[in-house]
Amino acid sequence: MHPRCQLLSGHLATVVRAPQTAQRTFTTSATLYNKNPLQRRKGGDLGSHLPKHVISKDPHIPDYPYGDHALFKQANKGLYGEQMIQFGNNVSRKTETKTRRKWTPNVLSKSLYSIALKKKIKLKVTANVMKTIDREGGLDEYLLKDSVQRVKELGPTGWALRWTLMQKPEVIDRLRAEAAALGIDQATIDKQWPTPAIQKQQSYADRVLAREAVLAQAGEVEDVEQGMWAEEEGAEEEVEGTESTIGQALSEQEIKARKKAYGEYMSAQKAASRYLKRGYVDSEEEGLKIAFVREKERRDAHFKTLAKFTETAKEMFTKDDLKELKKRLKNPPKHITSLRRIAFMEHEKAQAEAPGGLEAYKEIKKASNAEKLAALKARVEAQGGVEAMKASRKAELAQILAEAETAATNQSLDEKTRQYYESAINKADMAIKAKASGGVQEYVEMAVEELKKASSPGLSELLRDSRKEKSAGGDAWAALVNSSNTPAESRPNA
Repeated sequence: MHPRCQLLSGHLATVVRAPQTAQRTFTTSATLYNKNPLQRRKGGDLGSHLPKHVISKDPHIPDYPYGDHALFKQANKGLYGEQMIQFGNNVSRKTETKTRRKWTPNVLSKSLYSIALKKKIKLKVTANVMKTIDREGGLDEYLLKDSVQRVKELGPTGWALRWTLMQKPEVIDRLRAEAAALGIDQATIDKQWPTPAIQKQQSYADRVLAREAVLAQAGEVEDVEQGMWAEEEGAEEEVEGTESTIGQALSEQEIKARKKAYGEYMSAQKAASRYLKRGYVDSEEEGLKIAFVREKERRDAHFKTLAKFTETAKEMFTKDDLKELKKRLKNPPKHITSLRRIAFMEHEKAQAEAPGGLEAYKEIKKASNAEKLAALKARVEAQGGVEAMKASRKAELAQILAEAETAATNQSLDEKTRQYYESAINKADMAIKAKASGGVQEYVEMAVEELKKASSPGLSELLRDSRKEKSAGGDAWAALVNSSNTPAESRPNA
């Protein structure tokens, strides 16, 4: 038998090893060689990404200040450094024959690593820009350099990548540190380079302002009926951490001023757009001035319409109907006016879907509005047509604006009207400046600054000192008395 087959015979049991009784131990030892540091590592984000997959999808990315390339459009999708195609001639030395030719930039396809984004970005880069990136110390340094010429070189793609980089927390911290080193005050730094926490607080504050402005407009008519849902709503809801932070940072007077300023700006902006669309004004700035001058008239008209709707809704829907609707909704509104609007919309929808369809519903609406249309048509014909009516309205608004602008020198106006006109023109000027810079948020900040300038800090300081005394275990009233016992020379308002 072959030696290899001997163990396959019947003597196999004699060579089987007995099982080990001792427990096996494991040991580790250091590797005898170092791995190649240039070897590609496994795991992580190792691939290269196109710019469209890296750039933020945020619609609020500011427009590139120098616009897209109109002549060399492929430069819009890469870093070309203002280089573009050029045309010229090849001229023969012997015969001076001219042959048209072109020179295109030396475009390379490179995957450049971004430290802030922690990704490789596949870009079309010219050779000159590639040298500049190497000299600056990387893609991030090239994109973040703050100079006019660098911004011109970036193009739309580089501008979007720059904005995406500037949203990263580490880049924000770096920009804030550079600004602080230049001596810029902290308020400007927080406004220009807000941290994620500040942005979260600001967005929450904007939502609170918008919600409170809408509820304030609707609540002036329905304040009497808000107790209807008191038993169902229960106690006040717990305040979230961000809201409590805002409440501690802002005084009650400032919060009210912010809400009021937000509502004023948004309402005036809509009215100005409406005036411009109808042809009553020649510019949006003129429309803003008229909107602020006519703010009281528009508010009165709004409340009249709201009161009329309330009376109609009371006749159509009972309290039981509204309570049933509130139970049926997943997120019912807290204010009764909003609940009535939802009920009215459902009623209109049910009428449109009733037998007869949408056409019958339109006929009913047309018949109900026939009287209003007839009155409007008669008024238009009495003024000589649509164009004549529009011209008359435009002249009327222009006269109102002229009267408001000259209110300071017009002695025929009473003091209350003069102050109202001066305040309206001042608010309109602030709104025009805010529209050119930051919009509604800028207007709110300007309005708060005006309030701080107009208010005296003496009483607020006294109250603040008394609160500190009370929290420290002392007598708050004694603190107030001691504060008021200061000599008259040191109290400018004494």
